[in-house]
Amino acid sequence: MSIQEKTLRQGGKKVTYYYPVISTYKYTKSKTPLWGPGFLKKSDAKHEEAKMLRDLEKTLSANKAKNKKLKFRDVRKHWLETRNTKESTTYERDVDYCNLYLSVFDDMLITEITGIHVQNLITLLSKKYKPKTVNMAFNLLSQIIDYAVSPLKAIDSNPCKENIQRPKIRKKGMESDKFWTEEELKYFLNHPYTQNDTLYYNMYVIHSILGMRPGELCGISIYDLILPLNLLSLNYGLDKKNRLTDLKNTGAQRTLKFPHHLIQHLKGQIQLSNQIRDKSLDYPFLFVLDNGSSINPDTYCQHFQRLIERINKDSADMQIKPITPYGLRHTFATLSLMKGVHIKAVAEVMGDSVETVMQNYAHILENMAGDSLEMMANSLFSLKEENKYGTNGYMQFSKLWDLLNEKKLKSEWLEENGLDHCIVEQLKNNNSVTCETLCLICNLFDCQPDKIMEYVPSTQKH
Repeated sequence: MSIQEKTLRQGGKKVTYYYPVISTYKYTKSKTPLWGPGFLKKSDAKHEEAKMLRDLEKTLSANKAKNKKLKFRDVRKHWLETRNTKESTTYERDVDYCNLYLSVFDDMLITEITGIHVQNLITLLSKKYKPKTVNMAFNLLSQIIDYAVSPLKAIDSNPCKENIQRPKIRKKGMESDKFWTEEELKYFLNHPYTQNDTLYYNMYVIHSILGMRPGELCGISIYDLILPLNLLSLNYGLDKKNRLTDLKNTGAQRTLKFPHHLIQHLKGQIQLSNQIRDKSLDYPFLFVLDNGSSINPDTYCQHFQRLIERINKDSADMQIKPITPYGLRHTFATLSLMKGVHIKAVAEVMGDSVETVMQNYAHILENMAGDSLEMMANSLFSLKEENKYGTNGYMQFSKLWDLLNEKKLKSEWLEENGLDHCIVEQLKNNNSVTCETLCLICNLFDCQPDKIMEYVPSTQKH
């Protein structure tokens, strides 16, 4: 509260007016003060200031009494109307959660809801739904009741903050039923049912190799592809109602350099899209249905799961796990890490942070750490120096470094194209590497193994 002075010139004379000003932040959280009329006497302005404050408190008291009669349904309706969200899909999700999980409170006065009511709801939901769903419902409930505390002033405190026990979300690892093994993935992609699935086959291949989110995959435009440079830009996602959306986070908007193996798949898909796509659409989707419309994540998921069910039904030799399309993303991450791809490279391709990848795929990283320790122990204690390269000789990779020099490339180029730093160091020291690593190098240079290595008998080792 304060009295503000303003001097004005009237009839050639300076006249000072006194204005009563009161802050409403304490009551409404508004930073805009309330100004009263100007007075020639400062004492009159102070009297007006006191009157304004009494009137404000009286009005707020009446509103508070009125708001105490609000039901939860009314509060959540007001909250939803004032909620600012980046995406319409977020608003729709909030409405669905309110209707599905919080409507039990609708007929209760907001003043009647206690911490016991909240705890009973969380306990009940925990018996039927996953921890992530329950915690999302709880967070929305807490936000709605916070709105009743301020600015509505209907209650003094939020019962959701009374040490409510919520289900814990698992923070380490990914369950094995959420992704495929390499054998399962190859079986699925090579199965006749999959390869004859004309509209979706390329979708499965691209999803498996690039590991993107299903919404990102469905939102790819033909214009996002630069085939001569092997580049794919991910700019938008597609939601279940066929609406283009912004991607999940800033890191999700990314450009991927896809492998040469995908060129033919992408060319074929572009040709297919141009043939059947609805030309009236401004956005040329890469993946479309036979009626020319886009394939949204829900449609993709349902078709994918029906195909898995059909394969398992008619397969006597092997059964693959009934994962969702998101499972292809998990499969990409798991297999990449198992093959030694650097975690930062995996995170960048997936549009995630390194921390997120470490959290979600901790089980793989722990196994890799164990393998690394085992290799170190063998290197230090189990092998004698004179037998380090084996009694049958070793493979020397000097030709690989000559090839790199010839092409004016450095060893870092190998790491940028899929080889882990540790594997590059093994190559420099002429240590053993897997056949998978050799195949990758030969593929990078489009050459045979004799162009990158040669056999050296053990007697020639210095």
